[in-house]
Amino acid sequence: MSKNREHVSRTKVRSYRGYSIIKVTTIEYFQYGDGYISRYPQRVEVRFDFCKEGDEKKPSKDYSVYAETILDCEKCIDDFIADDTLYFTHEERQKYVKRPNRKYDYGYGYDRLMKLMRQHKKADKRMKILLEDRLEDANFHTESGLLCDARTNGNYDEFIEYVTKNYRFKEKFEILTLTEAKSIDNPKQFEEGLSKVIGDYLASQGVRNTEIRVNFLENW
Repeated sequence: MSKNREHVSRTKVRSYRGYSIIKVTTIEYFQYGDGYISRYPQRVEVRFDFCKEGDEKKPSKDYSVYAETILDCEKCIDDFIADDTLYFTHEERQKYVKRPNRKYDYGYGYDRLMKLMRQHKKADKRMKILLEDRLEDANFHTESGLLCDARTNGNYDEFIEYVTKNYRFKEKFEILTLTEAKSIDNPKQFEEGLSKVIGDYLASQGVRNTEIRVNFLENW
């Protein structure tokens, strides 16, 4: 089985406004099944990222901007100094986006979404964007967009309404009836009656917009 092997090198090329511009060179070689690696590169990619001065030997501290030239990277630094929410380090994205998603297997239900929303409310702008990116990374695009809107207008009602409507709790209860000498004559009527009783009870407890399914299992 063949696969490709990458070699990545980082070199500081310039200091600029308290940051170091890093030249990142990725060379990809073809590796054969017997372990032999081709002599000639299959792909060579050069880009420019930046990090704070002093972090040149720490790849996780790079702000990944994928600039094509040094001048482009300088412009990214200018923009970042004006607004520090534009770029994030690899370390930040691992800590606040990738690692939490892997921990929960990229799954979100009502409780986790509402907890994330509460974190979003209290966070500064930079952390808000990372939380939005976490949902985006897990393919919860609508939920991420609604949090983005809330960051802009300060209103979380649409997010709450969407999550409440689309993430219902699913619970299963079993009811066993033991009747003496005579079974229930009209199972369908019994199902409808029991559904109404359960719905009325849930409504009295403040639980609304419920969907109740009662299935009759004959001779259970």
